[in-house]
Amino acid sequence: MERPARTAGRILLLACLWAGLSIVLGVAGVLADTPPAWLLWPSGIAAAGTAAYACLVTAAATPGTARLFWRRLAAAAALLTAGTVCHATQTVLAGHPTSVNLLSATCYLGAIAGVAYAMVRLPHPPRGWRVNLAMCLDVAVVGVAAVLVISYFLWSMPVPVPGPPGGRPPMGLPMPGLAAGLLLIMVVTALTAVVTVIRVGVTGAGPVHGPALWYLAPMGLLPPTAWLIYPVVRDWPHLSVTAIVMPPLGLMFALAGRSQMGHGGRPPRTVSRHWVRRWRRISVVPYAAVVVTVGMLVFVTAHRGFLPPGLAGGSILLTMLVVIRQIVALSDNTVLLERLEEQANHDDLTGLPNRRMFAATLQQRTAPGAVAVCDLDGFGTLNDRLGDERGDVLLRAAAARIAATFGPDALVARLLGDEFGVLVPGGAEHLGERLVRAFRLPLRVDGHDLLVTVTVGVAAGRDEVVPDLLRRAELALKAAKRAGANRFQEHTAELDDTAQHDADLAAALRRGLDMGEFRLAYQPIVELPGGRITGVEALIRWQPADGPPVSPAEFIPVAEQTGLILDLGLWVVETACADAARWQRRYGADAPRVNINVSARQLLDPDLPDQVASTMARYRLDPDKITLEITETAVFGGGAALSTVRELRALGVGLALDDFGTGQSSLTLLRTCPVTTLKVDKSFIDELNGTAEQEAIATSLSTIAATLGLRAVAEGVETREQAVRLEALGYRYAQGYYFAKPGPAAAIDAALEDKVRLQQ
Repeated sequence: MERPARTAGRILLLACLWAGLSIVLGVAGVLADTPPAWLLWPSGIAAAGTAAYACLVTAAATPGTARLFWRRLAAAAALLTAGTVCHATQTVLAGHPTSVNLLSATCYLGAIAGVAYAMVRLPHPPRGWRVNLAMCLDVAVVGVAAVLVISYFLWSMPVPVPGPPGGRPPMGLPMPGLAAGLLLIMVVTALTAVVTVIRVGVTGAGPVHGPALWYLAPMGLLPPTAWLIYPVVRDWPHLSVTAIVMPPLGLMFALAGRSQMGHGGRPPRTVSRHWVRRWRRISVVPYAAVVVTVGMLVFVTAHRGFLPPGLAGGSILLTMLVVIRQIVALSDNTVLLERLEEQANHDDLTGLPNRRMFAATLQQRTAPGAVAVCDLDGFGTLNDRLGDERGDVLLRAAAARIAATFGPDALVARLLGDEFGVLVPGGAEHLGERLVRAFRLPLRVDGHDLLVTVTVGVAAGRDEVVPDLLRRAELALKAAKRAGANRFQEHTAELDDTAQHDADLAAALRRGLDMGEFRLAYQPIVELPGGRITGVEALIRWQPADGPPVSPAEFIPVAEQTGLILDLGLWVVETACADAARWQRRYGADAPRVNINVSARQLLDPDLPDQVASTMARYRLDPDKITLEITETAVFGGGAALSTVRELRALGVGLALDDFGTGQSSLTLLRTCPVTTLKVDKSFIDELNGTAEQEAIATSLSTIAATLGLRAVAEGVETREQAVRLEALGYRYAQGYYFAKPGPAAAIDAALEDKVRLQQ
């Protein structure tokens, strides 16, 4: 089956052929002595038939309700073809131009009425009463303007009557009937064109491609054009105005069909159900209609010196409609602004006030009050598991629970995501406890009970600190989340000091990263019992230029909170890969594997796998020379973090589960997370050489790793006795101060060189 676009192009080419043939025959007839009266009718009939064919092909290529529209147009074009054939037959039989007979006139009127019916029956999306009122006024403005223009044209121009001068054409209508028929055809055609313009320019084309209707709109100009050219062509019997207008009409239908099929038959974009979004873009059609009408009225007044009563009354009616339309527009704008302000201050999902309104209320409040800020524990994991729709239901249920807990005297707002704020008059006594207790009962989500807990931060203040309560409550919330879940924390002065310290530290972190104040220290991972270095763990160190060293335990949490951990982690990957590549070039297969710590925040960055891959490619580093260390808590919830881990493993790098055995889901993670190494936490190593129960845990961890084909690395080995006992328990790799403290890359170079010399 041919593509619709190619078929549409051929139909358009055919319509152009008939139009060109009509022009050539018309000119040839003018140059000939006695051209036959039927000369242009074959091309006219062919053009009308092409219009019907174009509509049928477009209907076949158009899905949905638009197909019915094109079928109706095809039926109208078929009536037009029938009328043209009847009119041409009459001309051939008469041997000279003839007037429109009753059958032809009926077919012409039926065709025009069919087009109008197809336009009127186009469906449209549901609209509110305000939109319908404005649209009706726009239609009325265009309709009145069209009536004024059409009526003036009809009054000003004589009715053309084809046929022998002074006589009634054979097989035609009587003179009064002919004039009335021509006027009726002209009026109906003009009104159909007006309906077309209104549908595409005011009310919308519905399921039909809008530009396709614009190609049909000029059909209203054909009758007046025929009216105007008739006195010019009546001396040439072959130049029938009906035959002349058929090729342009066929061309319009072909262009409309090509526009629809070129659109691919796709339905228009779905209109949002929100009433504000149902407003169409501003249509210029009513304004253009007013401008044209005013221009005509000015011309008539200047030409005649006065304005006829009919036009004067119509102009008054048009003015009234325009004024009413503007009043409606102003009213709608007021309602729209109120609705936009409502949307700007409220959350779409829950209907609660949003952060903007909550903060503004705090700024305006002078009486003492207390603020609580809470978020749902583990909501991100729940949302991934339940899906976005159920997650939204959960948020609405949580909002309703909080609002019901504190009643109408409190201001409850959705601040961000799963974070809610509560403003209550008075002090903060029992505020956090009430919020935590409110979620001890499950929430009802799609017919299921779902138990969700909250973590809460609370702040209260006097008049002068009320606007600052939100910031203080959020500081308390952060402190509560660091302590765990399902708890509340009240704001203290120490939290402000901590926040200021963290802000200063974050600024220093940024400067330190830009100034190159960070370096990497490497701690060896050795093979038992000989102590051969098989790997090293890269540990970041910070030595500010104007102060003492800063512990990673102090600056890493701040880097994670501020997002600087992404830049810092990228620097670690870059530096560690550079050192690993240097060792690979120098020591080949004996080069140590470099372990790089990756934070939970980095695992949420979708760019991390590409960054690691590009860095290894740039240094031509084998993937098996890199192991990325992750924590159990980072991938416990699955979701995006676990997806990133799988992408990293697909690169060929190793994955180590750090501090193994301390998390709540260690054994489950071994089934879902593609790790290659288990790093047994130091707490288990410290308990060696104690009771049999303590050693049993360390032994079981080594056995699990061996069974699953994983490497087990014992961390925090500090004594020779621990190293010996670990070997006896089945461990083959260890790391700790007993073997070496973290040092610069040069220290690793020295240790590797010593090994090479010993082997020689």
